[in-house]
Parts: sequence; structure tokens; C-alpha cells
Amino acid sequence: MAAPTSTLPQPQPSGHPTDAATDVDIPEYETDLDLTPEEEEAVDGALVAFVGYFRTVNEAYSGEFASAKKFPDFASGDALDSINGDVEVIKNGSYEFSGTVTPKKIKIDQVVADDGAAVPNNVTLQFCFDLSQWSLLPQDESPEPSESDLITMEHIIHKSSDGWRVNEQTLRERKC
Repeated sequence: MAAPTSTLPQPQPSGHPTDAATDVDIPEYETDLDLTPEEEEAVDGALVAFVGYFRTVNEAYSGEFASAKKFPDFASGDALDSINGDVEVIKNGSYEFSGTVTPKKIKIDQVVADDGAAVPNNVTLQFCFDLSQWSLLPQDESPEPSESDLITMEHIIHKSSDGWRVNEQTLRERKC
């Protein structure tokens, strides 16, 4: 006997349950590495943190300051200190944020097991930003023209007992 349709779960367009906290679209990336299944799993975990990092940064920087409470879910170390500092200066009105931070051209550079880990726990990736799409400036300043609005950033994403977190962020070069 078939169950009444009202008790069956509704199919979701993505094929994933709607209540999954980690249901994230993994962004496309490129790599020159020949990744093992364990390394691919590490990259996926790191990219979930990467996506969550920028989602919460955009929310908090745009004035949804309660979103900053989620920063430790996606960031640690210097990266966490940096974004917490940014939110404080936006919140106190000394800086203004506009636009949306959207990473592009993601490239996985390194997947390694550090600190005696049995499986990869550090993923290094580079990506591009278009600085013409967002700004974080002191209240009384306007963006200065530059030769290029494109920059390459590097993130080191580390897995600890708490999960994957963006741990370090570095400006690599002023071009993409």
C-alpha cells in the first residue's frame, strides 16, 4: 500500500535536503594538481568554508552585523582577526562598505597534510577580485583610480578539529 502523498518529502530542485547546513554549491576551480580522492574531499571541504566566508563577509559588511557572529564558522587566525576588524570600523562608522565581494578564477595551488595529519588538512588557493565591484574605505575618501582593478589573493584554508576555516589571506599581485 502506498503512503499518502502528504507524508512524503517534497523533492528539492537541487536534490539536496533543505535543512542541510553544509548544502553549498562548490564553485568551479582549476588546478594543475592530480588530486587523489582524499585531496578532492579536502578541496571540497575547504571550498565550503571559502563560500561561507564570503557569504558572511558580504552580509556583515553590508550592515547585517549579526552575521559577524558566524565568522568563526568559516574563519580562524589572521583571516578572522582581519574581518572582525573590518566589521568594527564599518559598525562604528569610520569606514563604509559598498558593493559585493565576489571571488573569481579560483585555482587550487596546494593540498597538503601538515602537523602529522593522516589526510590533507591545508588547502592553498588563489583567486581574483575585481575591486571596481566593491570598496571598503574611510568615510571621507573615494576610490582612487588605478591601472588595474583586478588583484590576485591567496587563502590558506586549514582543517582543525572544528572543521575547515579560512586561516590566512594574502594579496599576491595587482593583476589577475
